[in-house]
Amino acid sequence: MSLEVLLDDLHARVAASPWLRRFTAFTRGLLAIGFIRPGLIKALGGRFTEQSVETPIGYFFDAMYRTGGYWRFIGISQVLAGLLLLMPRSGPTVGALLFLPIILNIFVITVSVGFDGTWLVTGLMLLAVLYLVCWDYPRWKGVLFEPSPVRSVPPASEPVPWVLTLVTALGIQGLMGMMMGLKGGRLPLQYLAMLVLAAGLPLVQLARRSARVRTG
Repeated sequence: MSLEVLLDDLHARVAASPWLRRFTAFTRGLLAIGFIRPGLIKALGGRFTEQSVETPIGYFFDAMYRTGGYWRFIGISQVLAGLLLLMPRSGPTVGALLFLPIILNIFVITVSVGFDGTWLVTGLMLLAVLYLVCWDYPRWKGVLFEPSPVRSVPPASEPVPWVLTLVTALGIQGLMGMMMGLKGGRLPLQYLAMLVLAAGLPLVQLARRSARVRTG
């Protein structure tokens, strides 16, 4: 059995699992939040850390911050990758391919500069985005194998639940914002709205499905 056949069969079994489709949607939302928030800080010209320049970490980030345009470019790239992961259809594929070199670079930085424990988080993010790239194997299979009209990778029996991706992103961002706001003694209404929206989206989808069943 050829490598192409093995990969095709493996992807077909994985893509057919409803639990892995949900896991894929959850992973997209989780990674999107992991990039959008810090990316916005850089894109708007803010500092990412307040550590002293006397430390290797502080010195490294201060040097990147002082580049100005490059610092904002990194932030914009992170935000773009995160937003694409939240999009339906081909957006997550492009987002994962953009996310991969950025998180690989960040992972190498956390290992090289000496972040305490951060390398584990960035390493898990790297593994997660590699999983997303492999999930979209049918879209880039032609890079590895010659196109064949006989063999083609069948699509998943059901699409990845895009609503779950959005709910995950809104829910995590809302919870993080609420916790930070409450510690500061205030109620951040924008994050409360995110939580309400995250809770309401599944109910709206359920109502729409029920209406379709009744009319069908």
